[in-house]
Amino acid sequence: MLDSEELRWVRATANELNNLLQVITESSHFLAAACKDKEETRNYSEMLRNAVERAAQVTRLMVQRAGAGLPEPVTAAPVSTGYGGGDVTILNPKGPKELIMLVDDEEFVTMLAARVLNDEGYRIITANNGVTALSIYKKLKDEISLIILDFTMPIMDGSEVFNELRMINPRVAVMLSSGFTENEKLKYMLSRGLRGFIPKPYTQQKLLLQVRSTLDSIKSEQVAS
Repeated sequence: MLDSEELRWVRATANELNNLLQVITESSHFLAAACKDKEETRNYSEMLRNAVERAAQVTRLMVQRAGAGLPEPVTAAPVSTGYGGGDVTILNPKGPKELIMLVDDEEFVTMLAARVLNDEGYRIITANNGVTALSIYKKLKDEISLIILDFTMPIMDGSEVFNELRMINPRVAVMLSSGFTENEKLKYMLSRGLRGFIPKPYTQQKLLLQVRSTLDSIKSEQVAS
């Protein structure tokens, strides 16, 4: 029988494996949809799905033999804003860490970032455009600790959304994320209080490190003031 420390390791490892398998599965679906007319791609996608299914079976078997039980999946729950504007869905609503809003029109990028941050204990709200992000922020501005904002989006780009956010709250904490941005606009945003910039594509470690350092810096400033 495994001791408590070994059981914790098995649970943590199983959780990480499950999350990785979900990311691989979801990634394969996006790739298959993008290359659906290519027979070779379909064949590789089928091989990948079979491999993921087998890996999931092995993971479940490992956990069952260890008697550790499977970890709970990330949950999502609608939370009433109390402002008469309807509910906002928060991923991992019982997470122990800060509430972060991801604003990005790329569904795949949002999905991966949300999963990484959820696994680390953060609560997450997502918005696929600036208009939605502004509507949510007006309702939850006192609860959202950080906004990770894409620069290139339809309707409103990142700089426009940033300006509108600052009109709602001049001290809003925003970190820009993009694969491309105009240097002059970025410099202007930094001069007006942008908390930082994380270029795409970013690694899981880079995202977590920058988010944590940014949040810790904000906390230090609040204590000092």
